[in-house]
Amino acid sequence: MFMNIFVIIAVILLLVFINGFYVAAEFSAVSARRPRLAQMAAEGNGAAQKMLAVLIDPVKLDRYVAACQLGITVSSLVVGYYGQSQIMTLLQPWLNEMDPTTRVAAQSILALIILAVLTTFQVVLGELAPKNIGVQYPEKLSTMTAAPMNWSILLFRPLIAIFNGSAQILLRLFGMMTMGGHAHVHSPEEIMMLVEESSAGGRLDAEERRLLVNTLQLRDLTAEQVMLPRSRMLAASVDKSCQELLMILAQSPYSRLPIYDGSIDNIIGVIHLKDLLTAAAGRPVAPKQDGAGQEGAPCVVRELLRPVAYLPDSLPVDQALAVMQREHRNMGIVLDEYGGTSGLLTFEDLVEEIIGEFEDEFDEENPPVALRGQGRLMVRGDVLIADLNEALNLTLPAEAAHTIGGFVLRELGRPPQPGDTVPVDDLILRVDAVKGNGAQTISFRVTPDQAERLEQLGGEI
Repeated sequence: MFMNIFVIIAVILLLVFINGFYVAAEFSAVSARRPRLAQMAAEGNGAAQKMLAVLIDPVKLDRYVAACQLGITVSSLVVGYYGQSQIMTLLQPWLNEMDPTTRVAAQSILALIILAVLTTFQVVLGELAPKNIGVQYPEKLSTMTAAPMNWSILLFRPLIAIFNGSAQILLRLFGMMTMGGHAHVHSPEEIMMLVEESSAGGRLDAEERRLLVNTLQLRDLTAEQVMLPRSRMLAASVDKSCQELLMILAQSPYSRLPIYDGSIDNIIGVIHLKDLLTAAAGRPVAPKQDGAGQEGAPCVVRELLRPVAYLPDSLPVDQALAVMQREHRNMGIVLDEYGGTSGLLTFEDLVEEIIGEFEDEFDEENPPVALRGQGRLMVRGDVLIADLNEALNLTLPAEAAHTIGGFVLRELGRPPQPGDTVPVDDLILRVDAVKGNGAQTISFRVTPDQAERLEQLGGEI
């Protein structure tokens, strides 16, 4: 009697262990990080090499996961069937002593109790615990289970082929696409959540988080939002002489100058300071738009022009970056819906959206934000409202204007003057300096919490 009980318990534990093995193998495989496995493989870990080969090949990964699922299903069914039948057999002598009516009721109640106990045992020890271990130690566990799983795949290969084929046929009947594997595919939103979770868990420092978030947010920005606006562009007519263009560049912090024909709405190229100096020295200039230069030839502006990229103002920043990389352009002209020049976009502008503002020895512009005395924040007029809202937890309306300067101009309904104020929510925006018809710097008071948050961001937004 006791020997029978011992055997039954041992078999049930073995089946639960087998179930847990397949659960751990599946979750560790789909959670394992390929770079970490590649590192382990490079260090000579043979199991990591085999596991990496499975993860790289969608067909192998699909077969691997199918073997895990088949093993889980079979072991779960056997646990239920074996445990129920064997325990009821042990209790049968006791049940036989009852009258028929009581026996039927007792059998039904016992069957439910046995099923509940076995299910609880199976879920806790055979499902949840192995799953948590597999997710927590994916690389270590996936390499430990790699060799036994190879034998399981060989054993289940015919069944896997039948079941996978049947599932694909069924999906095609319903007009659904069939996936070739269980590859790790995450949407940008899911990646953002992973970044935030990793940052909260201490796996990413603040700077790494900022770079990743800024990179993911590129797709949410348009060329119009990050460009240098037309009103602040420095451009020159193609009719000017090379000497005049040299003087313009000498008095500016730039090495490239957009050139227009007739009006700034017709940018025909960009001229580089190096080409101007080379031409002024009487040496050939290359590349040029038409023909090769000749020694001692007069400097002709049109021959020195380099092409620029033309970008719609609604083009997402990540696509603008791809266009400029593909065309090997360092400068792009942003066009409005009517084909006119809306602004200027450079590689520096795009890079700064990822790593933040940086200055070289020629930059004379004020920083985007600066905390002054008495809790007053100075903001440059071209700072995006969305960036301010995110950095300081504000609710400034960003629908009608992209920048804080544009918002002030819209609210005033006229060109701003120093000292103008615009009340919005609990803030009073004050114009401190103007340039042309726009607000160059705007200030408002911030709370101690907002000031502390700004310091945590390194003074950048």
